Amino acid sequence: MLELLWSFTFRPYVTLFLLAFLAMSWLEQGWLRTILWMVSGYLVAFVAEYCSTQVNGIPFGWYVYNYEALSNDLVIAGVPFFDSLSFSFLSYVSFSFAQFFMSSLWRQGLDVQRVTPRRVRNSAFVLFLGAVLMVVIDLITDPVTHLGRYWFLGEIYYYPEPGYHFSVPLANYAGWFVVGWIIIFINQRIDALLVAGAGRGQVTLRHVKFKGLFAPLFWAGIVLFQLGVTYWVAFSGVIEPEATTMGEANLTVIVRAQAISGTFVIVPILLLALAHLLRRGSEASPAEISEWLEEFPCERLKQRLI
Repeated sequence: MLELLWSFTFRPYVTLFLLAFLAMSWLEQGWLRTILWMVSGYLVAFVAEYCSTQVNGIPFGWYVYNYEALSNDLVIAGVPFFDSLSFSFLSYVSFSFAQFFMSSLWRQGLDVQRVTPRRVRNSAFVLFLGAVLMVVIDLITDPVTHLGRYWFLGEIYYYPEPGYHFSVPLANYAGWFVVGWIIIFINQRIDALLVAGAGRGQVTLRHVKFKGLFAPLFWAGIVLFQLGVTYWVAFSGVIEPEATTMGEANLTVIVRAQAISGTFVIVPILLLALAHLLRRGSEASPAEISEWLEEFPCERLKQRLI
């Protein structure tokens, strides 16, 4: 219990992201689906991490945890609890952001709501795009967490055989896609089963202003936080001038390239999200709004539309 408390207290960014996930997921899909998502996300990630570190290196490739650096954290069967738990909110925010791209929008003044009927929510393309957006998070996150000795994360793991992407093996990204795909797929099917279960899966939503923007802002917050840490490590001088990695290359130069390349990865995605928000063609039709409110009732919003 003390280890769990330590993890949430001394890794506040994980706690903050987890609380944001719980709030956003509750507003978008209710408590039942939120709890099921958190539990299933954790279990899928735990099995993947256990196999990668203890069994056969699948699906993330071989990597090794530094248990001395994790001495105060809750570790279950060799896997840090907070690490597997983070897959729950990372998969959900990626799934929700994918829905944002694939949905029409309802606007009234500054209020923005995402109009996402179930046929869109549980579609194959949202499943694929959600898994891709989760990999993009890791393209920014894993290279800097791999350098945790230079910031407050600590050196919690390493790759015995460094890979091509700033020492991260490409298998790691393939594993993230697979794990993200599985978590989203499971929860899409859970939603469908709940709806088919004699109405027990009905979700009554709350109207909260700007709720349609929560997913892109949350996703952006995660990647910008990690990108900010990367820039800090690259330009703050915390890396010793003589430090080297990847043969003879200077580590400072490499991390600066890492920060710049990460910027080139996420800026186009954020610009596309902004374009989707601003373009006239993204306005929801009356038929789309009617379908959405029938599947996800919201009385307050319904009254504003009448």
